[in-house]
Amino acid sequence: MNRRFNACRRLGGMLLFLLASISQAVPGDTALVRPPRVASLPAAFRLDGRLDEAVWASAPAVDEFSVIEPDTLAMPPLQSSIRMFYTDRGLYVGFEAKQDPDTLVARLSPRDQRIARDSFSITIDPTGTGLFGYWFSVALGDSLADGTVLPERQFSNQWDGPWNGFSAVTEDGWTAELFLPWSMMAMPQSGDERTIAFYASRQVAYLNQRWGIPALPSTTPKFMSALRPVKIAGVEPSTQLTLYPFSAATYDAVEGDLESKIGSDIYWRPSSNLQVSGTLNPDFGTVQQDDLVVNLSAFEVFFSERRPFFLEGQEVFNTSPRSTGNYRNGSQMTLLNTRRIGAPPPLPTDDRVEGFLETDRNRLSDLAGAAKVTGQQGAFRFGALAALEQDTEVSGNDALGELLDFQVKGRRFGALRGLWESAAEGRYKGLGAMLTGVGKPGEDGLAGTIDGHLLSRGGVWKFDGQLIGSQAGDRFGVGLATDLVYTPKKGRVHNVALDLLDRHIDINDFGFLRRNDQAQLRYRYEETRSDLSHVRDRTTTLRGFYGVNWQGQQISSGLIAEREWTLLNLSRARVELGYRPARWDDRNSFGNGAFKAQGRTTGEFFVGTNESLPLVGGVFGGFEQETLQDWSYRGGVFMVWRPGDRFNARMRLEVGRRNDWILHDEDRRMTSFNAEQISPRMTVEYYFSARQQLRASMQWIGLKAEESDFYEIAPSGHLRAAPQPTAPGEQDFSISNAIMQLRYRWEIAPLSDLFVVYSRGGSLDNPAGRGFDELLRRNIAEPDQDQLVVMLRYRMGS
Repeated sequence: MNRRFNACRRLGGMLLFLLASISQAVPGDTALVRPPRVASLPAAFRLDGRLDEAVWASAPAVDEFSVIEPDTLAMPPLQSSIRMFYTDRGLYVGFEAKQDPDTLVARLSPRDQRIARDSFSITIDPTGTGLFGYWFSVALGDSLADGTVLPERQFSNQWDGPWNGFSAVTEDGWTAELFLPWSMMAMPQSGDERTIAFYASRQVAYLNQRWGIPALPSTTPKFMSALRPVKIAGVEPSTQLTLYPFSAATYDAVEGDLESKIGSDIYWRPSSNLQVSGTLNPDFGTVQQDDLVVNLSAFEVFFSERRPFFLEGQEVFNTSPRSTGNYRNGSQMTLLNTRRIGAPPPLPTDDRVEGFLETDRNRLSDLAGAAKVTGQQGAFRFGALAALEQDTEVSGNDALGELLDFQVKGRRFGALRGLWESAAEGRYKGLGAMLTGVGKPGEDGLAGTIDGHLLSRGGVWKFDGQLIGSQAGDRFGVGLATDLVYTPKKGRVHNVALDLLDRHIDINDFGFLRRNDQAQLRYRYEETRSDLSHVRDRTTTLRGFYGVNWQGQQISSGLIAEREWTLLNLSRARVELGYRPARWDDRNSFGNGAFKAQGRTTGEFFVGTNESLPLVGGVFGGFEQETLQDWSYRGGVFMVWRPGDRFNARMRLEVGRRNDWILHDEDRRMTSFNAEQISPRMTVEYYFSARQQLRASMQWIGLKAEESDFYEIAPSGHLRAAPQPTAPGEQDFSISNAIMQLRYRWEIAPLSDLFVVYSRGGSLDNPAGRGFDELLRRNIAEPDQDQLVVMLRYRMGS
């Protein structure tokens, strides 16, 4: 009886603790801010970063900042204050920072680049209920950054808005001014008065600290639902029509072709909570370059969207935290990967073709046009997207070397999204659905999801889940993906993720899924401490995972421990150790049977100096056991030199050695290789001003691999020795990918740019030259890409 009583008492105590956690008080400062409304600005008002106009003196100052990085929540040693007022057109924000001018760090950079420097940021929730928001940042020197944020802390920089901001150095610190137009924000309809909310932070580079108001460090669960309320009246943005006409000319030296194009993006906002956009004859030329990768595995690499038209309003299409690039408990997964639109078309299958030209295999598809609608009606948000590609001409070689020409029909993309949300009484609830479809040569593809989201009142518990279905031809697939986050106290986070994906689920026509056919459970624990005497802060991360495919084979498992320190001198260090037991590899034979991979030990390290110094450097490295248990190693150095505000040079060099690297040959045959890889990257930037930049960059990956041993997949799944199928050295290969780019960018006005870009480089597979120096020379001498692009894009509108 006593044992039963004690057990019941313990269970009751656990339930009381759980209820207390769920009802935990919302953090942050909820004091209402009432900025003044200004009917009209004086003619002398200038947005120049200086708070010397009389209108700023009439705006009340808000100055209750706290230290949030590290998360001590202490009072900052220096004074900071913000002031706000608003007009019919938008919100004006002024920021004043007291600081010794000799300690200021002003560094110019491209838009959205996060580096160590003095800056001010503000997040605006136009709903006032924590459903979605926008963040804006202006750094000392006038470099800008912006993006969106979803509950509770899903930040993204994949959005650019037509706002402006400037900074100025004063006798006792620095100041900043921002103008944020109402018209660029999705705002729910309201009466005469409406409540929005804000969060502001100051980055102090020489201290490597961030101070915020309200005090919402990243180690606490609440953010969007704990912003500080702001009451405004008489704001109802009128109908907005914005045009982005562009003109582009591209000279392709490889094909000897000059192409010009004129088109326009169109944005119409008939009300504050609805936007209709379209693009006519778009040109998505190469003005930004993806990082180079060498991927010989069966798993696709994800690349983020960069094109402004597809980034605008994209947050409504996010169905879970996995849709963003900030997901940390597994690989990214999304039903809407707009990089599929305009990607190289699927090459036709024809028995006469021995291979397609390299330029055609990488040729991007031209778009005929695209249209998008996003909006909100009460608690319901919605979005629709459609895009149509033009037909693409490609050429392939037959057995005699003759060219065969083909025309690939352009794909048709469509997506529909609806999301109901509620943030009553500090609790967030959401229920959504999305359907995507792709019409293409061969089989069309359909995918859909129903997604649910819950956040407890105190933010202690957070749940996101989605049920997914797909159809391609007569194949139907289903899947379930869930994430449960438990944050019992500041600095401690538990994350449990579950994937149940059948073997036919396929969302990659329009989305991104690293693999299907798996049931995987993942756990991640993260603890951050800022109360230690010997370091400024320390973060410990423990990860564990276990997965099987639907044949019952264990395909993944492991335990990984990681610790990262910020030292008292603001240098950083990180170490990671992990062990992955033996598993079945059912992917890298490319459909020729699963094979047994041995257990692996892995490790990584990183050491870097204080990033606020003019010269920053560091080293990194790692080791890993291969499938056959031999060891592979990699290591490198990096350096950043910023002698002044306008110039910076960055260099990174990584080298590696892989021993007994197992790769698929053909059928059930596998070959192991001993490979060397070198990967240098250099960037030099000069800024004529914060809006004009000249940038020279170079990336190169060189790889040389020599055959070692030969295997075949036995019926038991083990790799057994096999006779050499070819002449000695015939399977040796080299890969060389290089890209060099010289780019001039002038931001004439917000979201109005002139680009002049010269790019040269390409990819060489198995070239005759085997030395790294010859590989690079051949990349330069025999480029797949040799283009000069001139593009002007200008924003016009009400």
